[in-house]
Amino acid sequence: MTDAITTELADRELGRRLHRIRGAHWYFGNHGDPYALILRGQTDDPSVYEERVREGGPLFRSRTGTWVTADPEVAAAVLGDSRFGALDRAGRRPEEYLQPSPATYLGLDRAAYARLRRVAEPVLGADAAAAWRRLGEDVGRRLLAGRGSGLDLTADFARRLPALVLAAWLGVPGERYDEWEESLRAAGPLLDGLLCPQTLAATRAADSAAEGLRALLDEVVAARPGGSGEGAVARMVGAGAAPDDAVAAAVCLALSAVEPTTTLVCEAVRLLLDRPEWWRRLCDSPALAPAAVRHTLRHAPPVRLESRVAHEDVTVADRRLPAGSHVVVLVGAARRAGAPAAEPADLAGAPAAELPDDLWFALSGEFVGRAAETALGVLAEAAPGLRRDGDIVRWRRSPVLGRYARFPVAYS
Repeated sequence: MTDAITTELADRELGRRLHRIRGAHWYFGNHGDPYALILRGQTDDPSVYEERVREGGPLFRSRTGTWVTADPEVAAAVLGDSRFGALDRAGRRPEEYLQPSPATYLGLDRAAYARLRRVAEPVLGADAAAAWRRLGEDVGRRLLAGRGSGLDLTADFARRLPALVLAAWLGVPGERYDEWEESLRAAGPLLDGLLCPQTLAATRAADSAAEGLRALLDEVVAARPGGSGEGAVARMVGAGAAPDDAVAAAVCLALSAVEPTTTLVCEAVRLLLDRPEWWRRLCDSPALAPAAVRHTLRHAPPVRLESRVAHEDVTVADRRLPAGSHVVVLVGAARRAGAPAAEPADLAGAPAAELPDDLWFALSGEFVGRAAETALGVLAEAAPGLRRDGDIVRWRRSPVLGRYARFPVAYS
């Protein structure tokens, strides 16, 4: 009974905090604050608000207290400066009540992700990239086989492919794949929840799902001692990593990879279908998939908002920001502003763009790109007649990722 009462009280307090910041976003948005309107997550295309931020200068001060930029030079300076991290010097997020549970490993700072990257280093590199591609091609073809003439690109392909590739690569037993996929689906709002409060039910479900992923991988480590023939988690342990660190790296990788990969694949397909000549070019030459991913990362990145906190006094755009200042980069707006005036004549001319590699993408950034490339290549080979077959639906409260809820397609 005591545990039930404690949980109820904790839920009430969390619910009040989530509701309070959600109310603040609506209040400031109603009074014209463009960043608050972005954080509401009520539109598929926030570019009109992003342009209003840009009109406010290189650094726009939101009424939420956050500094916001859509300027490409300022964005590069903030994201590339080691004096900025995810947490303040006291180890707190700017909005502490939005911090996910420790099981998600998404509330850490730069040094912690660098350490987890070192833990995972023995199983990454060229061999991992080759394994991801091999697994992705096999998984992608199986997902498309027997689908008839249509599917929901989001639920049936773009999310399942990275989830299943990671399950096989990390060493999750085949009989636990359904549990693994369901946990990743429920954990989908976590990255958005770092800046945009989700509902209490979704917040608790996502945290519980992350706990479930950690418990499942704990079982993998316990059941399969490290060895070169085992999954990547066990191999990390075999290479000398502490089991808890190996599991932390694997959970962080999965939670920061699957939803961005899903969004990146859907965004790429949307952009390509909007340019039919580019889709035909990709189908004629699936080797152009990396160029299609680069183009998408520049014009419709799967992570729209990057949050940083100044660890010391920093001068940015001729403005002195005191330690503890919260800065958010509008990634898509900054990249579009820095893009060439003219579009490349074809996909092969797409300029490079990458995910920032200082936080969780230090572990998952390469996987996100590789998995998306593989997914596009498989689609181009197996479904060259791909076309939209209904309205695209995106989740609300998803200003960070712009997550897809439904993307019906048909093919012949």
